[in-house]
Amino acid sequence: MIMKKIGLISDIHGNTTAAEEVIKDAKNQGVDEFWFLGDLFMPGAGRSDLLELLLQNNTTTFVKGNWDGCFTSVIEEYYTINYDDPEEIFIFKLVKYVMTDLSEEQIQFMFDIPMTIEKEIYGVKFHLSHNLPNKFGGGDLVVQSAGENFARMFEHTDAKVAIYGHIHEPVLRQVAMGDDRRVINPGAVSTTMGKHSNYAILKVEENGSWSVEYRYIIHSHEKTLKDSRNKQLPYYDLYEDTMLNHVHHTHNVEGIHENNVKYQYGERVREWLEDEEMKKIFKKYRK
Repeated sequence: MIMKKIGLISDIHGNTTAAEEVIKDAKNQGVDEFWFLGDLFMPGAGRSDLLELLLQNNTTTFVKGNWDGCFTSVIEEYYTINYDDPEEIFIFKLVKYVMTDLSEEQIQFMFDIPMTIEKEIYGVKFHLSHNLPNKFGGGDLVVQSAGENFARMFEHTDAKVAIYGHIHEPVLRQVAMGDDRRVINPGAVSTTMGKHSNYAILKVEENGSWSVEYRYIIHSHEKTLKDSRNKQLPYYDLYEDTMLNHVHHTHNVEGIHENNVKYQYGERVREWLEDEEMKKIFKKYRK
C-alpha cells in the first residue's frame, strides 16, 4: 500500500536548533514533505537561516501565525509605533533583529504566506490554519475548549480534517458535528512546557485512510542559548528564562521595560524607523 508521510510542524519561534532536530527525526521516520502551521520567527535567534532550513527540506506549505502577522504588520505600519509602550518596543526591536538579516525576497515571502490553505492527499482534504481561519491568536482552540469552538474550523470548508497550531499542545479530537470530522494539532517545536519539541507525522494511504503519529524530541537548550548569544539576540535574559524555566515573557512589561532602558532599545528602534533608506524599504510594503 502506497503511503504519504507529511511532517506537521508549528510554532518554531526562532529556535533553529530545535527545528533542525525535528526535521532530522522526521526524515529518519520517512517524512519527505513538511507542512508548517505558523509562528516561524521570534523571540529566538533564527532568521534567514531558519527560513532556508525549512525551504531546503521540502516544506511545501506555510500558513501565517500571529507572530508572523506581527512581523508583517510592523513593516506595514512602522509609523504607528507608541514609544511609551514597552511591549511595542519589544516587538519592533525583535522585528528589526529579524528583518535586517532577511533579503527583500525573504521578506516578501513572509508577506505572501496565507492565513489558511487546503491540501488534498489521496482524496482526503485537509484545512490548515494557525488558529481559527480568520483569527491568528486567542484561546478559542485550547485543549479544553467546547466542541462548538472547533466546529468553527469547518464553517467555510468541506475538509474532513482541520490542522492548526498556536496552543503549543498536541491535540487529536473528533468534532461534535455528528460525523467523523477531526482536528489535529502537532504541538510546538519550541517554547513548550519542557525540554522537548512536539511535532506530528500525518500518514495518508492511497485508499484514503489516514492516521497521525505524535513525536517528542529532546533538544539542547544549551546549544540554542549559545547560538542566541553568538547572534546577539535582543532580550536574551528573558529568552534564557523561557528556555530554562519555561517562563514566557511576551507580556512581562516590567522585564521588557528593564531591558529597554538597560540596552536603549527604544532609541535603537527610533533610529531604525527614522532612517531614510529603511523608510524606502518599509514603503514598499505599506498598505
